[in-house]
Amino acid sequence: MAEKKPPEKAKVPLKEYYEKVRTESREALLRTVPSIVLYVVAAVLVWLFGRLVFLPIAEGIEWYGYPLPQILNFIILATLAVLVLRVLVDVRRAVGAAAGIAACEIGAPYDVSPEEVGHYKTAFRGIVYVIVVSLAFMLFADYLADIHPGLSAVVLIVVVVWAIYQIWSSVRAISEEIKRYSSEWAKKIR
Repeated sequence: MAEKKPPEKAKVPLKEYYEKVRTESREALLRTVPSIVLYVVAAVLVWLFGRLVFLPIAEGIEWYGYPLPQILNFIILATLAVLVLRVLVDVRRAVGAAAGIAACEIGAPYDVSPEEVGHYKTAFRGIVYVIVVSLAFMLFADYLADIHPGLSAVVLIVVVVWAIYQIWSSVRAISEEIKRYSSEWAKKIR
């Protein structure tokens, strides 16, 4: 006699999992999105005022023998670093939450496993992180170049290497799902 699999018992934990992920993800988004907007606006304002107001005013002024534009560049750069790091922490939470919601919305009708949800989250996170860090670098590039041209180049090289790694991780996560779907498809063909 063949054993019967209880379909309802198998689906209940999965439904509970999806509902838990959705609830936690929504709460995380509600906490992080306002904070992200606030810090992004602050970073853009610091960048704009620094680049368009403070640095032109400081041109040609020295403070105890040190050129004031370089000192202001360092101060603005440090402020931007603090703001961007705060944004990155919140973006990490928000991306995880958005990836959780997206994975559940896409996967729930098809009974996607938690492992698959993890793969989708990894892929989504990697791509969003590359976009966010690239935008953050654009905020820093001018200030880094004003301090020393080589500094901007070194940071760009680090960002590019890190971005390639993140893209590779995202592709690997999706490739696991493609392998799984193609093997299931191959079994159906036989």
